[in-house]
Amino acid sequence: MEVLADKKEKDDELEAIIIPIDSIKKFKSTSAWHFVGRTRLNINTIVLSNWADGGESSLTGAGSFELKALYQKGKIKFENNFRSVLGIQAFQYSSMKKTDDKLDLSSVFGVRFSKKWYYSLNANFTTQYFKGYNYPNDSVIVSDFLSPGYLTISIGLEYKPIKNLSFYGSPLAGKITFVSNQALADKGKYGVVAAVKDTSGIIIVPGERRKSELGFSVIANYKGKVSKNMDVNSKLMLYNNYFDPVKANRWNIDIDWETWVDMKINKFFVASAYFHVIYDHDIKIPVYDVVDGVRTKVGETINLQLKQNYGLGIAFKF
Repeated sequence: MEVLADKKEKDDELEAIIIPIDSIKKFKSTSAWHFVGRTRLNINTIVLSNWADGGESSLTGAGSFELKALYQKGKIKFENNFRSVLGIQAFQYSSMKKTDDKLDLSSVFGVRFSKKWYYSLNANFTTQYFKGYNYPNDSVIVSDFLSPGYLTISIGLEYKPIKNLSFYGSPLAGKITFVSNQALADKGKYGVVAAVKDTSGIIIVPGERRKSELGFSVIANYKGKVSKNMDVNSKLMLYNNYFDPVKANRWNIDIDWETWVDMKINKFFVASAYFHVIYDHDIKIPVYDVVDGVRTKVGETINLQLKQNYGLGIAFKF
């Protein structure tokens, strides 16, 4: 199969390796549907032998797959995005750890009523595939499939001032938080109502596994080139619950901001950076302190969460 570089940069994205598929090209030419996909793979290894400073040999792998299906004809726009990410770190002697895990599905149906404005119906679902643990303790589960899971459905207006930038606002955004793992639900994790226990600690009413909210939603999206060899994809989501049981919390705004930066090295290799910022007053962060030389959990707090990931790997676009 021939490998070609897309010199026209039609999709305003970083071109790494493009594998043309004749059937998709033919379908695209006779349809309003447009498909774009990309997969990335980063691998890092550390090998130690008789190393005096200590440490442990390890192998880290992270992969992602993205697919966009866009229908656009006349005033109608229907965009669907699928994103899957999984990262694992394996050690020579220690237990394997999960470094990244995400499943994200989103759909936007829009009807254009002016040059830059759309009536829009927006749906987004996010969760993870596998159990996450309170490392280094690999016996305490802190997340699981659909624990949490977030489903948001809203109706509002979308504004596209330029080709690669859009803003969406909704005064009616319903959000459901799922905590399917009963042990986590009993603890009241991720904002669900915790279990009711008697004086001896026995559960008499199980924790709720679902939490429903109604509020406003704001979404800002940018996806395009900032230079010839640099591609940026950034998505900021804000949410506020009108009817939080704690009235003081009704002023809080949940923040979920993800940014991907790809820098083309050559047609085979891409350097990437990923940043994820979360603030959610329903998620409590453990606080640790060193007690008698041992890192010990001493409480929980609400704080800003930050994840950063840098890598060098191969990116395939189709």
